[in-house]
Amino acid sequence: MRRRSLAFLLATGALAACSPRRSGTPAAAATPRAAVADDYWWFALEPDFSKGFCFTWIKELTPQQVLTRLHGKELERITWPQLVGAGDGPTGVGDRYYIGVTRVEGWTLIVEDNGDLGVNEQLVRPLSKGTTVVAHRRGADARGRFLLLQDGAIEIDLDPMAPAEAAGSRAAELAPTLASVGFGVGDDPARPMEAAFALTERLTGTEMTRELLRTNTYLFSVVVRPPE
Repeated sequence: MRRRSLAFLLATGALAACSPRRSGTPAAAATPRAAVADDYWWFALEPDFSKGFCFTWIKELTPQQVLTRLHGKELERITWPQLVGAGDGPTGVGDRYYIGVTRVEGWTLIVEDNGDLGVNEQLVRPLSKGTTVVAHRRGADARGRFLLLQDGAIEIDLDPMAPAEAAGSRAAELAPTLASVGFGVGDDPARPMEAAFALTERLTGTEMTRELLRTNTYLFSVVVRPPE
């Protein structure tokens, strides 16, 4: 019954997410907005993440507090070009994560080039203790995972390519929001990714822009991958 109701809500809310694509470079919103997939059309054109990415937002904690919870070690402070390099990211599964950590308004943002720390439950469940974590991963095969955690509990867990199968304690409650941001609309293969960014903005209240990513500096850090 839950999956059927999610699919129904996604279908009935689809028209609300249809709007003309914008042109030009998006700038930070001056006032809060109800983000939709079309607000993130530009990300599909970014070469820096052609092999995949993972963005993880942690509410209220500072970068240093995040690294403490992850038992991570800061190596150096770097710029965006240094963080993404050629955009290839790590290959295979190693025993360490290499991440960029930065402060964005009331959140700390972890940026990974083709990583998956943000959806490793052994790490993000304790990371979310007493706070909120929002993570959005996409692999080179276009499959991904979106997580919303609150105090160690998963509130929504979905593959952006299959939003009607969303799980978690708030999956049914958030189904209208999934529909209104643009999940389940059209056949553009980039659409689910764009909708996931819009959902992230609605949950964090922070718009991700090219300028935000490229002008921030990052704590380039290492975190040991826990054994499976």
